[in-house]
Amino acid sequence: MKLSQNLNDAINQQIMLELQNQNAYMQIASIFEDMQLKNLAKFFKEQASDEYDHANLFMDHLNDRNGGKVDIGEVNSPMITDTDINAIADLYVWLEQQTTESIEALYELALDEKSYIDLPFLLKMLDEQREEEDTSLIFSVRIKMVKDLVLFDAEFGD
Repeated sequence: MKLSQNLNDAINQQIMLELQNQNAYMQIASIFEDMQLKNLAKFFKEQASDEYDHANLFMDHLNDRNGGKVDIGEVNSPMITDTDINAIADLYVWLEQQTTESIEALYELALDEKSYIDLPFLLKMLDEQREEEDTSLIFSVRIKMVKDLVLFDAEFGD
């Protein structure tokens, strides 16, 4: 079955969301680099890399689908200048929750359009997203309890 234009467009929007998240995480990594918090910066660079990988998975899926066409527009990302740790943690959680909601909407659209061939891929991405959301929530809880950010960074990732 040929991929509908509606589902094709929605998957392209997901690709853009993943790339926006990549840019946001690179900005956060840069904030932590500026603060000399190297382990936290490394963590967000890894998150950015994961988002890039997710975008590629969606692109590969579109390219493999009959009628699928990748259309990458300008990637608009929010400019992150707030260095407040709580705000950064909240943004991280919010971005991951928005991504989950977006993939869930894709799954619902595929189901509504009876595009059953896309459902296994979207379920795989939802499972991956569950892990991403859990990671963001754990990070948020942990960093909001920190009293010494330098010590936290030194021990982060161990």
